[in-house]
Amino acid sequence: MSMPLAVRQMNEARVLARLLNVGPMSRADLARELDVTRSTAGSIVASLIEAGKVEEFDPKAVPGLNPGENHPIRTGRPAIQLRLIPDHALFLGAYIGARELRLCVVDFTGTVRHSFVERLPKVYPSPEDIAQRLADMVTTFVSTLPMPATVRGINVAVPGIVDFGGDILRAPSMNWRRTSFREMLQQRLTGICVHRLVNDANAFAMAEIQRLDAERSQEAVFLLLEDGVGGCVQSGGQLLEGTNGLAGEIGHMPVGDGGHCSHTGIAGAFENYVSRPAVLAHFSNLGGIGTTLGDYLDRLDAGDPLAQTVLDVWANDLSRGLAILTVLLNPERIVIGGRVAQLAKRAELQIATCLQQRLMAETPPPALLVPEAGEAGPEIGAALMLHRAHFEDFGPLGEFQSLSIG
Repeated sequence: MSMPLAVRQMNEARVLARLLNVGPMSRADLARELDVTRSTAGSIVASLIEAGKVEEFDPKAVPGLNPGENHPIRTGRPAIQLRLIPDHALFLGAYIGARELRLCVVDFTGTVRHSFVERLPKVYPSPEDIAQRLADMVTTFVSTLPMPATVRGINVAVPGIVDFGGDILRAPSMNWRRTSFREMLQQRLTGICVHRLVNDANAFAMAEIQRLDAERSQEAVFLLLEDGVGGCVQSGGQLLEGTNGLAGEIGHMPVGDGGHCSHTGIAGAFENYVSRPAVLAHFSNLGGIGTTLGDYLDRLDAGDPLAQTVLDVWANDLSRGLAILTVLLNPERIVIGGRVAQLAKRAELQIATCLQQRLMAETPPPALLVPEAGEAGPEIGAALMLHRAHFEDFGPLGEFQSLSIG
């Protein structure tokens, strides 16, 4: 590869990254941002337009668009703007939950375009069954596209530990151990690359970082409260993986001697107190009526005193774990997601009060954030991870893979 071509490809990647991160820009804006001449910027843009990645538009013809929103307002006729073409590429993300499969589609601009959900008919489905169901969901969606080749692949978020080789080491809520799920899924998908399996908490964190704007915070902890408790730690703007990719197993953190349930056999693990099975087991042990989280929440909202007792204990147990994370990591924010986060929505003040009581007066408590349901699911984060990889290094996947500069 000649250097002029290498430089050109790097500049094309820089243009795409600026349009993604900043929004619509003119050729003159891009020339200033990239510190190149206008003629060079024009040549790069022409190549991207020809490739179907970028398009021109007149900002005056777009209702509600402020041409000066991202750049200083200048006098004179507004310049023709450039933007990414959303349909140039699509990125799939899936989440294997204990009770359902979720699939989402993110376009070239990083916008969620479609979401699909399939309920699972039984507890502990086999990996082969899930691989086939997910492959069918993907195949059905791709069959609706006029250009299936726009799909650049899929990432899958799983409720368990994934090693660097892409295998699932363990997923207690699914009763899976040492499962080569990526290979299983790839065998059932033709023409769609299965890029990565990712831990569901890491995927949730990626979705939240994107939604909240990563520049707002570089130090954060993300908790995903489902049938287990997943965790992810952001430090210095990076997600910590640890020596073997096992960092962030916050659900296994010991906070007591027992708990209300145990998926892992670890006595006193955090998830034994605050996961969905823990909530339902505690409610049942007190004599509460209901077999699902929805049943419990209905009883809670109806004023059932047993349900309120469970919430009070749950909030106290959650704050105990949050206090440990606070004194160890000193995060700016702790983001709580997953289905069980609905309890946190109903006990935000109580959780904050209990947390403050467990900290030294000089220790600032982190901001506690609970996103609305559906705002930042692991499937969205999985798709965004693939989308992000598309723009990293020297550009979109499959186009600049061979470029190496020593």
